Amino acid sequence: MRLILVVGIWIVIIGGLWLYVWQRDSSIGNAAIEAPNFESAEQQYTLEITPTFSAEEDPFALETSVGEPGQLQISLNGNPLELSGIQLEQGKPQTIKDLKGIIKGHNEIYLNTSPPISQHLLIHGIRIRLFENGIPVLDDTIWNSQGSLVSGTVNFEAGPPREDDHEH
Repeated sequence: MRLILVVGIWIVIIGGLWLYVWQRDSSIGNAAIEAPNFESAEQQYTLEITPTFSAEEDPFALETSVGEPGQLQISLNGNPLELSGIQLEQGKPQTIKDLKGIIKGHNEIYLNTSPPISQHLLIHGIRIRLFENGIPVLDDTIWNSQGSLVSGTVNFEAGPPREDDHEH
């Protein structure tokens, strides 16, 4: 008798759960979800980064065969930027010209790099400046705490040309 009661309870619980999931999924339907239409910004953007340290390889980074680990990783809206020839040296600005992938509206730049292990007691930072057609539109600094990576995200808005961009 107990065995029949246990089987009956299992059928009610599992059957009820299956019925709930089936009904929930069928009510969603097969509506097509449109991807948002992002318009590229028309202005020319230049990114300038200035570290307070000379970067080196992160000795604790996981090495994979997918890509070579670098001193600096920068992503624009989730897409990695090509950083050929950039070496971070203390106080020397590095420039990335003609940024591609900036869209009208909200954008973000993610930066990650490793300060020297020998300077683990110091607090380090990287100044990020973004220029739109030669005019500074963003000036921010990403700081770390003692001994950690300098890593963070900077957000900015890109939009139609401003009225003060006219040439006279």
